[in-house]
Amino acid sequence: MAIRLAVLGSGSGGNATLVEGGGVRVLVDAGFSCRMLAQRLRLVGLEPAAIDALLITHEHGDHVGGAAAFAAAFGVPIYCTRGTAAAAGFGAGEAVVRTIVADEPFDLGALRVRPFAVPHDAAETIGYVLEAGGARAGYVTDLGHGPAAVREGLRECDLLVVESNHDLDMLRTGPYPEHIKARVLGRHGHLDNETAADILGEVVGRATRAVVLAHLSRTNNSPELALGAVRRRLDERGRRVPALHAAEQRRPSPWFEV
Repeated sequence: MAIRLAVLGSGSGGNATLVEGGGVRVLVDAGFSCRMLAQRLRLVGLEPAAIDALLITHEHGDHVGGAAAFAAAFGVPIYCTRGTAAAAGFGAGEAVVRTIVADEPFDLGALRVRPFAVPHDAAETIGYVLEAGGARAGYVTDLGHGPAAVREGLRECDLLVVESNHDLDMLRTGPYPEHIKARVLGRHGHLDNETAADILGEVVGRATRAVVLAHLSRTNNSPELALGAVRRRLDERGRRVPALHAAEQRRPSPWFEV
């Protein structure tokens, strides 16, 4: 095994993904309480003290809600952009914060981390590609569209976690207020199923072993719709369909590894 991951939970109620590679264990986002993060880590067989770093994508509460408390409780450094650190108020607490820059890779032991810019309505949102032992895991949620730089960053990853937030018809006819619908549908909002499928249809390659769809809306989506859109797009493009999984809000995913 070169790299593996488990999504501890994903959705508007909280997001966190555990990635192991090169003998290093990191959490990408920490949007649950410190107590809940510890509980979910134990559910997948890991003690919270074993985490080496928190990699944060942006400052919204469903991605950073427990980050500062977890970092302080377990002596774990937080890695994020300068804009995210300021917007999240990380500098005011006890946590150690190490600022990073999009498109400037860095190493955590034998795990290489490649941050890249993501279009979302936050201060300085990023996604990640993590590499160890010749394997690559890509993570991107909370983006309104998929520009070329995002697609290039995710290309040929062995494992992928990609947002598939909403079904367009469900969102447009659903109960959200019009200003929330406009935000979600905007170029810096969230990915709909068809756009997520289009991105995956381009970036999934022969090396891709598993795709996890993340941040599904409980109000405006369903796992069946999201997974179906990806399967259809991969079939249309003649791509081999890897293992597909829709992450849940309430419980961790299985482990995916290469």
